[in-house]
Amino acid sequence: MKKIILTVFTVTLILSFIIALTGCGQGSQPAATGGADKTVWETIKETGKITVGNSPDYEPFEYEDGEGNVIGFDVALLDLICKELGISYELVNITFENIETAVQTGQVNIGMSCFSITPERQQTFDFSIPYLSGGQAIAVNPDSGYTKIEDLHGKKITVGMGTSGMEAAEENIPGAEIIGMDNYALAFMQLKNKGCDAAVADLPVVRNYAAKDGFIVLDEILSYEDNAILIKKGNEDLVKALDGAIQALIDNGKVGLLIDEWLLEE
Repeated sequence: MKKIILTVFTVTLILSFIIALTGCGQGSQPAATGGADKTVWETIKETGKITVGNSPDYEPFEYEDGEGNVIGFDVALLDLICKELGISYELVNITFENIETAVQTGQVNIGMSCFSITPERQQTFDFSIPYLSGGQAIAVNPDSGYTKIEDLHGKKITVGMGTSGMEAAEENIPGAEIIGMDNYALAFMQLKNKGCDAAVADLPVVRNYAAKDGFIVLDEILSYEDNAILIKKGNEDLVKALDGAIQALIDNGKVGLLIDEWLLEE
């Protein structure tokens, strides 16, 4: 995945020069303030495009289809949101733990990669209204003998680095060794190779890996969460625009159809 590259300015550069750079194309994306006179949302409307931080390693929410295309529930929903708003979108491939920094620094306009609303994130970011409610689930190997969360106390658990799944595991599995991985493919590979005792992710993701690799999904859920779009604070008009589009898609049933298509078990 691409890493975020931040240009280091010397202390002699004045603020007006920084503002002059705001609003250029990808590689110098509109900063979260949108420039001296324009908000981010006004700049997005003017250019007709929103840039979106996304980590495509979380099937069925976002993943590569083998032909270089990123697909999944989040991407399909993003496409509908942008159609509602009359704009296009550009996905920027960033490791999940770095998307927050990319949003905060203005490398991308928003983050949409199955972000859960958490009190910690709300201190720094705003969120759209939730577009999905879900929970963190646990996968184990079929011969492990583990059937409940209590069985995993003090065991080794893999999760995605910087995710709400990591927080849920730390809070709800006493004494466990929580191992943060750069992506979920590695987290579940560790489980398959028995390098850990369990892996934690959102329930549809755990079900997806269980179907492919024969894992068992524990009945107990670690935590229940709402998913929404991540937005830098101070962009009320952007939040309002996204909220309006999401609510319209909920009301007309299109979000429900996407849930049926991408997230529900057959």
